[in-house]
Amino acid sequence: MAKDEKVEQEEKKGGGKGLIIALLVVIVLLLVGVGVMTMLLLTSGDSDKPKSEEQQVMQYSPTFKQYPQPKAGTPPSYLEMKFVVNFRGEGRARFIAVDLNIMSRYPEVIEDMEHLRPILQNDIQMLLRQVTYTEISADDGQEVVRQRVLEAVKTVAEQNGIFPDLIANIFITRFVTQ
Repeated sequence: MAKDEKVEQEEKKGGGKGLIIALLVVIVLLLVGVGVMTMLLLTSGDSDKPKSEEQQVMQYSPTFKQYPQPKAGTPPSYLEMKFVVNFRGEGRARFIAVDLNIMSRYPEVIEDMEHLRPILQNDIQMLLRQVTYTEISADDGQEVVRQRVLEAVKTVAEQNGIFPDLIANIFITRFVTQ
């Protein structure tokens, strides 16, 4: 009798070890599965990532002039313009001197914009003459002028068959009021 109880206890002890081993195997398999799934999720998303700005191909309406995609690493091109005009000084004669650069990632766009220089000078000078001393002297006065000039340049580009978003930005390098 005592021998039968001892055998049953040994069987119970052996069954407990088997259960622990089975649980450990299941846990290890779960960890490996989670690791593999995480790796697959992280590596499969590469094709969905947006390309860098240089790698993106600008697509726009065929009604605008089509430009070849610049090669990767091509530096941006600039068109420099300088202005000295009088503006609404609110009772006094005021002058503003502005140097700006029109930037595009497409060198051919800057070449075409060079041919539009007289139109750009006319429109930007008219715009600068319409600003007031109060607008310019505000904290964000230069930024307001920059945004207006950018809109004017994009309008001129669009009116002449150049897709306006090919004009990337405008940088004001000198802004002096007197």
